[in-house]
Amino acid sequence: MAKNTKKKILVVDDDPSILKLAKSILTQAGYEVATAADGIDGMVQVKEQKPDFIVLDVMMPELNGYDVCHKLKFDSPFKDIPILLLTARDEELDPRVGEMMGISYLQKPINREVLLAQIKQILK
Repeated sequence: MAKNTKKKILVVDDDPSILKLAKSILTQAGYEVATAADGIDGMVQVKEQKPDFIVLDVMMPELNGYDVCHKLKFDSPFKDIPILLLTARDEELDPRVGEMMGISYLQKPINREVLLAQIKQILK
């Protein structure tokens, strides 16, 4: 019997419409998708499910995307999980920091083709 080779992606965003859209796009593309409604829920999901990839909103209450990244990148079992940060604002982007930490950025609103291309590129 073939082992399930579907990649598991966790989408973390406090905007339910973004979660729904991202889940729909990724599920249609053949990924297994889990969602989390904020950074704290995202951390719990990462520890429970150890996804292959994380799509993470930057601006969230309590624990923002950068805080989640920082916690994961300094936690051995999770430091190698690739992260794609979603942002609505250009000035939030710091590509140098992203490069050093193995983080990519995607501008909102989500563009289906760009999202899928970036994930494919990072996962290869």
